[in-house]
Amino acid sequence: MSMDSIAHLRATRRYITSMMLNLPIQPTETSIATLLVMLDHFSAYPDEYLELLNDNQLTTRKSS
Repeated sequence: MSMDSIAHLRATRRYITSMMLNLPIQPTETSIATLLVMLDHFSAYPDEYLELLNDNQLTTRKSS
């Protein structure tokens, strides 16, 4: 496996982890198919993704 492939895999993991941490979803309860549908949806409707991020950050701050 080339260094580019390894770097690509690590970047993908970071992006997915970031998304999972920023949205109110449970990684153990989310299938790859569901994740792909969510990515497609949020790509088409980025305002909804930003709204969820903001809502999740507000909820996190209130519970702290």
